[in-house]
Amino acid sequence: MKTEVRDRILDIGISIIAKKGYNGIGIMEILNEANTPKGSFYHYFKSKEDFGVQVINRYSEDTLKYINSFLEDNTINPVQRIFALFENVQKIYVQKEFNEGCLLGNSSTELGGQNIHFASLLNNEFLKMEKLFAKCLTQAKNQGELQSNMSPDELAGFIVNSWEGVILRMKVTKTLDPMKNFLKILRTQILV
Repeated sequence: MKTEVRDRILDIGISIIAKKGYNGIGIMEILNEANTPKGSFYHYFKSKEDFGVQVINRYSEDTLKYINSFLEDNTINPVQRIFALFENVQKIYVQKEFNEGCLLGNSSTELGGQNIHFASLLNNEFLKMEKLFAKCLTQAKNQGELQSNMSPDELAGFIVNSWEGVILRMKVTKTLDPMKNFLKILRTQILV
């Protein structure tokens, strides 16, 4: 029961923070949505900052599992795995009407310059994401599928950084155009 309540609070926190940001929410809003008494919050979280850290960790863990489900799919070649991921990502953003973006990216722009603890945490989560891409790109290079002079680590950093920028632009344009442009360049100029 304890884990169930904590998980429900975190899930609701992820949803609300993805839409409103960390500074735009209050603890009571989350607890009301979770139908949980105020005392429960401090039973599971030391503070709002601790809650924010746990939300980021939970979101990142789920995101890494999602990315890995594509990048470790050995039924297709490594470069195709990356494009399969981004094809699926496009469907998600259309379904969410481009409103939420990436909680890690949103939190970076909101909190990265305000709180060194959050900045460090967010950077570490992006580095984990880069490692997943680098592993896949290393496989592509070893199989002769990737001819780029850039290292898999450099390419992975480029992909993650570009993807985050694409997400920001999609939220503004409410279209897939930024993603389509990114994928075109990735396909024809970067992952060749």
